[in-house]
Amino acid sequence: MRPLPNALLALALMVSIGLPARAADRDEPLTVDAGQMKIDGKRRTRQLTGGVEITRGSLVLKAGEVEMREGPRGALATALGTAAQPATFRQKRVGPDEVIEGDARRIEYDAASETVRFIEAARVRVYRDGKLADQVSGDQITYDRQRDVVEVLGATGAVPGRVRAVVTPRAASDAASAPAGGAR
Repeated sequence: MRPLPNALLALALMVSIGLPARAADRDEPLTVDAGQMKIDGKRRTRQLTGGVEITRGSLVLKAGEVEMREGPRGALATALGTAAQPATFRQKRVGPDEVIEGDARRIEYDAASETVRFIEAARVRVYRDGKLADQVSGDQITYDRQRDVVEVLGATGAVPGRVRAVVTPRAASDAASAPAGGAR
């Protein structure tokens, strides 16, 4: 693993994914749609199966199975997908029509810290004005909305994995979406 290129990649991602998600989402009601739900009051868990979709404001989490737990600081959700149908996450960001979208075999969402971890075959994309602007892939991607930081890790083990990113320069993506004549 080469530390300097990885540090430069992390810096590029932090700059390119520079706007926070909508803070108003945390004030919205939570909506759950699933084939089945089991609530365990003693353990403070909800086990959801069968095409699960969880929505709160602009945040949408989809998976084959989701476990939600109430911790001392708030809700924690673990979404499980498969290789053929990964779990997905989507949320509108503050700014000019930006959306962050990602998928992985496992997604962990911590509502209190507003952190999303995409684990195993992870991919995250940022769309600006409906067009793909930035994308990154790796074994694990952590998106910390409060600190506005994205961390990407390759696989560990005998054969270390790599991370891959495509970052569209802001000026190019802004110019492409600007009206003719430069007026906004």
